[in-house]
Amino acid sequence: MQVVNLALYEWISAGGDPFGLLLWFAEHGASLAAVLVAWVILRQPKERWYASAVVLAAGLASILAHALADGLGFERPYMQGLGAPRIPHGSRSALPSAHATVMFTVALLLWQRPALRIVAVLALLVAVLTSWGRIYAGVHFPIDIAAGFLLALLIATAVHLVARRLSKRLAALRPPWPLRHKSAKVASPDLPPPRH
Repeated sequence: MQVVNLALYEWISAGGDPFGLLLWFAEHGASLAAVLVAWVILRQPKERWYASAVVLAAGLASILAHALADGLGFERPYMQGLGAPRIPHGSRSALPSAHATVMFTVALLLWQRPALRIVAVLALLVAVLTSWGRIYAGVHFPIDIAAGFLLALLIATAVHLVARRLSKRLAALRPPWPLRHKSAKVASPDLPPPRH
């Protein structure tokens, strides 16, 4: 597995000729994903609460990814002597990638809402370019990104299942008919209107 991981890293990473657009995504892709979610919150009122829940899930994804990375202690490529990072970066542990975890969580959760599918595709594209860029910049191995995607898939699935269960419970609490005010007179559909 490590042989494949290293071979993929050598193939994807920038080597001596870094490509600026991928390096830009490596540094700023997460901000672009945040702008997409902010756009949904500001411009799509019907999806505002859902998008806010996506933000909370992204925060949870970040906490989990960092906790797992700190616990596992896998080093980044440049920490193993495989070149220097091409973007500013600290020496925190790498697996799973927090960027990949958060951004794929956002994309997967947005995809679950039909009204947000176009934004979800854009978020997925940004997540892929950012993940590729972070390998390209020498701050992640491909396996770090793959682990981040798998963690995102688990988080998005868990959030979806919890949301579905909550919506079923809320639906069970609603009365089966619309409530009407006692003073409202409703004509029976089977009887003719009264004659005066």
